[in-house]
Amino acid sequence: MKLLLIDRDSTDLSGIRWFLHTYFPGDVTIEISTTINEALQSIQQFEPEVILLNIDLFSNNRLTALYRVLQKHSGTILAMTTEPLFKNALKAIDLQVAHLFVKPIDLEVLKQKLTAISLRTTKAEAVYQDATDESFYYQLFLDSKTSSLESNIHFAMIEPEHSEMFNKLYNWLQQTPIFYSMKIYPLSERIVCLFQTNDLKIVEKDVRTLMKEWRLTNNSSLNIGIYDREPTTMKNMYTLTKRALHQSFYEGYGHIFYASKQLETQPLDPLLTPEEQQLLISSLEDGNIEAVKAFLYRLSNEGIYYEQDDLRIHLTSVLAQIRRFMLKYKLHEKAAIEQNYRQLFHLIIEYPIFYTILNGIISFTQRLIELAREARMEKRADYVELAIEIIDQQFQDNGLSLPYVAHKLGISPNYLSTIFSKKQGLPLKRYLQQVRIQNATKMLVETDFAISEIAYLNGFDDSNYFIKIFKQHIGITPHRYRKT
Repeated sequence: MKLLLIDRDSTDLSGIRWFLHTYFPGDVTIEISTTINEALQSIQQFEPEVILLNIDLFSNNRLTALYRVLQKHSGTILAMTTEPLFKNALKAIDLQVAHLFVKPIDLEVLKQKLTAISLRTTKAEAVYQDATDESFYYQLFLDSKTSSLESNIHFAMIEPEHSEMFNKLYNWLQQTPIFYSMKIYPLSERIVCLFQTNDLKIVEKDVRTLMKEWRLTNNSSLNIGIYDREPTTMKNMYTLTKRALHQSFYEGYGHIFYASKQLETQPLDPLLTPEEQQLLISSLEDGNIEAVKAFLYRLSNEGIYYEQDDLRIHLTSVLAQIRRFMLKYKLHEKAAIEQNYRQLFHLIIEYPIFYTILNGIISFTQRLIELAREARMEKRADYVELAIEIIDQQFQDNGLSLPYVAHKLGISPNYLSTIFSKKQGLPLKRYLQQVRIQNATKMLVETDFAISEIAYLNGFDDSNYFIKIFKQHIGITPHRYRKT
């Protein structure tokens, strides 16, 4: 196996290379690149089968030569990052990485991932060399007018519930009696089966038998895709059958999917709107787990489906709001909670079943709500930061006041007033006025709204009182400020 390591930290890369050379079973050739230019050159000349790169190398503007090359890379990409943040999850999903590590890398997990890749590659090459029809893989991946299947053959694909069972599945298929009525060709994650019959009912009977026997002997499930449309090229049959198997994201495992029955996906904005962010944060602050469930379960309405990548990005955007909630109550300082958060991050971007991801988010969120409630009771939360957030979000409400904020936080107004003034150097009322006036100055410059309307939109019922407070803070009246 040829492995390329890409990171600016040469010390980390040297440690990884030493570990893999010492413990990795089989031959592995490793090259290191510490700059983007070196990486581009290594990919072109070294032609790595696997790339492990630090995804932090890419800024939010990912229009770089290396990024474009990686998007076209035919091998496996593994990635690492310093922090499991939303922006890094987005990059990982975009590059279709097989696994995203959080530094420091768990070398045993890296070893397991590379071992699985190595075994699959070796097996696929061996079968390819021994195959009676060596043109099969060319027909599968390249367009060809002559690559249609014969009329007495049916195309199908099998994928195991657990990726680590792939090699066992391939060996098991070779040993089953049904193997004699079909040819099998391993890919990276699925196995193509060519059934030697033109009768679809026989194929359905055989695959049901396969699924049942595999379940009994291995306590695991299979998904099988069957091409049941008009004859076409091998590549088209592969593409349509693979797309049908994507339904497992919603349906789970233990199913037969037909190429003629494709899911119709609806558009989904992968990023949360400001209103959705506010709804989610409010639900967390209020400890309303039912509202959180309703927010998430709207993504799983019966008969409505979205593209996998859009859903995963959307859920990492949800996780970003949950992270904010954790930081407010200092829950990230709990080692077990931080570890669970990182596990949930990986669950969202990697796990193959949608409902498992949803349940994982709900379970984690419920635990956070309980811990936040305890933090409030024990007064371990940063109430000043929480108060500032309430003000920043609700300053336009003319009913916002010190007693309201204190009630929202579950503490006394006197206690909030004392700690706020001590930390911020000014009373809460004065801070609220500053936020309102700052937003008003922006509206005076950027809009043609009347002074009275600007006052109302910034929490002032009385425009004369607004003018008085504005002059106290800015030094001139709103009319004069607008003219300057």
